[in-house]
Amino acid sequence: MAIFLKSIESAFILFPLIALFFTIPYIIYQYRKYGSIPAYRSFVIYTFLLYLLCSYFLVILPLPNKTIVMQMKTPQYNLIPFHFLSEIRNETSFYIGDFATYFPTLKNPIVYEAIFNILLLVPFGCYLKYYFNCNLKKTSFFSFCYSLFFELTQLTGLYFIYPRGYRVFDVDDLLLNTIGGIIGYGLGIVLNTILPTREKIDQEALKKGQNITLLKRLVIFQVDLCIWLLTTIGITIFLELFLKKITYTVFITFPISFLCYYILIPKLFHNATIAMHFFHVEFFSKHKISILGLISYYYFNLFIYLIIPSSLIISNLILYEKSAINIIVLKYFIILSLTITVTIYTILFLKRMLNKQTIAEKLSKIKIKSIYTKEDE
Repeated sequence: MAIFLKSIESAFILFPLIALFFTIPYIIYQYRKYGSIPAYRSFVIYTFLLYLLCSYFLVILPLPNKTIVMQMKTPQYNLIPFHFLSEIRNETSFYIGDFATYFPTLKNPIVYEAIFNILLLVPFGCYLKYYFNCNLKKTSFFSFCYSLFFELTQLTGLYFIYPRGYRVFDVDDLLLNTIGGIIGYGLGIVLNTILPTREKIDQEALKKGQNITLLKRLVIFQVDLCIWLLTTIGITIFLELFLKKITYTVFITFPISFLCYYILIPKLFHNATIAMHFFHVEFFSKHKISILGLISYYYFNLFIYLIIPSSLIISNLILYEKSAINIIVLKYFIILSLTITVTIYTILFLKRMLNKQTIAEKLSKIKIKSIYTKEDE
């Protein structure tokens, strides 16, 4: 039991880092498909991700020493189905008609390992049925495949990191894991009658997707910024390499690319940038959207979301540049966190004061609205 708890503890320690890399694609996908990110959906997805990490660590940990693995002479695989039943019969005093033999049998490692293999994939089958709407056939198939992935991981010595497998490839584990997935499927049916269904979650997400939240604005702004910067930098490098006679290329490419990306594209393609098209939103105004209005909108956005936070970070870094390296790292982290926090809360406060508009929208008299429809799903 202590080994299991240690593996789960390791998974919980690593999970924030895994979640960090997963979050940005997750946010983009949710905003693209549904227009919003319901808290309950996020809870289900992230707990599923945590379960996958825990189950994987339960299979591969603890990692043995390579020298010990090289000296192993034990069998690397068992291809006899239900071999564990004969082991239980030979190594325990279990008798179905004698209840006194039940508890001692359960304490036998062979028995509780079999129970562990069943329980390991119960949550997997439950998630497949409840959230992913898999039928029994698909749940059984995916459970078998997930179990096979575990067994091949063990057979290959953690993908050939070890000279041989340090655990046994066991066909019984495949069978027991698959049974666990099927049991989880049954629990998923029960959960569908108690918790919100996937269809209800999707409907709620589509309904909320009509609102343009601050987070959604920030995501659209950042995606547009990345596309514009990467494109402009690529063009600048190309010109510097192949047209060496042109000097100070960056002072030419950046203004021109800014006007093309943020002004020309919205004017030509239904009042929306590339990112806005991707996330199903567009500009709208009570009056005609002018070029000057678009320039002022993006100027204020760049100033508030990019220039102010960057200036605060850079100025604080200069103040602490002579500090010891470990203190610098700590202060950098604190400064970055405080800057982002203060900026976000300031924008939220101003947005509320400005009747649910951002400063850029108020000053430029341009807003953005959702154009998501069911057909876009």
